[in-house]
Amino acid sequence: MQLAILLPTAILLLTLPLMADWRKEVTNRPPDPRFSTIKPVHLHYQMNWDGKINSGDMNILIGRKDPRYPRYLITQIYGSSTGLARGIYPYDYSFTSFLVKKNYLPSMFTATETTRKTRCETNNWYRPSVRSREITTPRQKGKPSKTRNKTFSFSGAPIYDLASSLLYLRSLDLKTGQETVMVVHPFASPYLARIKVLRREAHRGLNCLKMDLRLNKIGPDGKLLDYDKMKKATLWLSDDRERLPIEIRSEVFIGDVRAILVGKKYL
Repeated sequence: MQLAILLPTAILLLTLPLMADWRKEVTNRPPDPRFSTIKPVHLHYQMNWDGKINSGDMNILIGRKDPRYPRYLITQIYGSSTGLARGIYPYDYSFTSFLVKKNYLPSMFTATETTRKTRCETNNWYRPSVRSREITTPRQKGKPSKTRNKTFSFSGAPIYDLASSLLYLRSLDLKTGQETVMVVHPFASPYLARIKVLRREAHRGLNCLKMDLRLNKIGPDGKLLDYDKMKKATLWLSDDRERLPIEIRSEVFIGDVRAILVGKKYL
């Protein structure tokens, strides 16, 4: 009888740190004034598997001009799978972030993802809780769409989307050994991201900041869950005033996937 009581109690005590302690770790440091702004730019990346097989392309547009939205910094991320990878897994995507100009925090995020079987549309509104709507439509005629609505709240620090998390990260002082912890809600689910500055090194002919990135999903009860689709990632930011992503290398469920900067054009 005592064992039956003690065992679940011990399990609960062991899992409590995962449920609560991460909230105290979230970073809320102000930006370094030297890196608080960014010049509008179009970045083009080549995607590959294990550094050998080209598998897609990705574009990041930061500060795209649109007279309809004068209050926002508009950032787009779009691309597709190509070549052999497209034959195996056809994938097209477009993500748009509307960031408040005065602080680069997200106001709205929209995403469209198309595969051979489905088209998925995600819309997030940040107020500061995140309200999310995801509509998945089968490509096969006659099958109904599925809609999922969710709300996530966290008051300890801002909740970021894809673009705003990158802009906040690059704006920090980023000392070697420093860790940044962020709550990110890029699509229909929230995650806890831990980014650590490993060292400064030369990478692809540039002085770079090498950083380690790890993700956990945040469950409905606030408990951290393993994110099986990505084991870990390595990010190289240019170690200069721009601090642009030079390469992103991820260990994901299909293997080693890399995004390498191959083009840059100011807008």
